[in-house]
Amino acid sequence: MSIVVRKATLDDVRGIISVHTAGEELSGLSVRERYLRGGPWMSVETCSVHINTFLLDGQLPLVAELDGRIVGEAEVFLSEEPINGEPRRIAHLDVIEVHPDFRGKGIGRALVEHIERALGEKVELLTVQPSEGAIGFYKKLGFNKVLYENRLVEVPTTEFTGGNVQPLNFIPWDDVKGLELVAGRFQNSYDMWFSSFRDLFAGVHELAEAGKLGNSYYALKPLPGRPGKASLFLWGEGKDIPGVIGRAGELGFKSVLTVLDEETAERIGGKMKKKLPIMGKELSGLSSPGS
Repeated sequence: MSIVVRKATLDDVRGIISVHTAGEELSGLSVRERYLRGGPWMSVETCSVHINTFLLDGQLPLVAELDGRIVGEAEVFLSEEPINGEPRRIAHLDVIEVHPDFRGKGIGRALVEHIERALGEKVELLTVQPSEGAIGFYKKLGFNKVLYENRLVEVPTTEFTGGNVQPLNFIPWDDVKGLELVAGRFQNSYDMWFSSFRDLFAGVHELAEAGKLGNSYYALKPLPGRPGKASLFLWGEGKDIPGVIGRAGELGFKSVLTVLDEETAERIGGKMKKKLPIMGKELSGLSSPGS
């Protein structure tokens, strides 16, 4: 059997759902409950919106097929943004999922290799934020750079005072793409912007507030199913993080969950939960964004 990897379309939604929901017991659950179980890929209603938004945004969703059956899915964000202060053209592998019945057959490798062939002359760097169990898999595929090794932390808001913020209804990517994502790098910078301002689901996934503080831009998002807690994203300067944590308290949140570098995490305090590395692989690509 040969593996065929191709760009996904809206006609593939049910096949994509079948990959992500294999082994899940979802009968009787609402759309919101399904989303909380495993994200937008758990139901037709949210997966259709997600894939459509992804395609309209010019991003790259892929499916892997065996004998015409979808057995794997991957989603890649394309962006230009700073990596440790250096502007780079990036492809970020945000999602990769293989049906449990077809794992160990090279599906994941085929998806990654297809991405490299398709984008190797368009981007400089392919990045991924792997789970702990997948680090070895990516190292075998040449992801030999650890770009970030940040800490997931939960910080009480009661210790901080809100800053002089300017709430905004929307933050354009052009306003933040040249800024470092200094808080909330759960994946890459564009991914976090996309999920905050593009990929929102009514009644399931929402934005509490976005705005500007000093030279930084922030987004606060309620954590679904976790009352009183918000996730924090901040593009700009680390000195503005305490003011936004305080702002979250003013909005009624008791704590924020975010990702910080080790030095900032120790300075801000809170409960450290785990490391979240982002690994990279250099591609042939362009030598600089202006090339």
